[in-house]
Amino acid sequence: MRSDLKIEEGGFVVYEKSNLGKVNALRRAKSLPDVETPITPTKGQALFTTAEEMHGTPASCVDCVFHTEKRCALIGPRITIDKITKNGIEYFPCCGMQTYGPSASLGHLASCDPDYLGLIWINAPKVGQRHGGANCGGCDGGDDCDHYIVDGAKEKWDSPTGFCRALQTTVACGDVCALWGDDDELGWREAQKIIND
Repeated sequence: MRSDLKIEEGGFVVYEKSNLGKVNALRRAKSLPDVETPITPTKGQALFTTAEEMHGTPASCVDCVFHTEKRCALIGPRITIDKITKNGIEYFPCCGMQTYGPSASLGHLASCDPDYLGLIWINAPKVGQRHGGANCGGCDGGDDCDHYIVDGAKEKWDSPTGFCRALQTTVACGDVCALWGDDDELGWREAQKIIND
């Protein structure tokens, strides 16, 4: 009974051994997934990068510090990292660890799983772009994210900001994060087949 509970100074309940079964059941119930309240990741969890940090270019391996001579210092020599063309469409490689900057010629730092890093090839809006890749709204030659929406009849890339359904917040058109997604992307295995043929 509630009247039998001991309360410490500060209002904390002192549980007896007989109360622990119910307390643990409540804790388990509270930790179960709930379809009513989907988890919204923070910008830190999504590896969010601003347009300013990207210097006005879309995120891709082409301008990443880990990219050296068609290889990635984080993935290692077994995967070729290069722009490809399929059916007249150019695709630029990119992963969630993309870090803007000139190649640092870091050599082989790790053998990370490309699936874990989210390595994909992203279609470019036009053929012959120097830079292609991902950003929220598809501006500056990037491909837009399916999670990014804008008000009105504007095209995504014509709006300086939009709403990110994944992060549940307003973001800039040129921002990007590891949650980026699109219906027209190539997985790294398919890209390797194209590169090796």
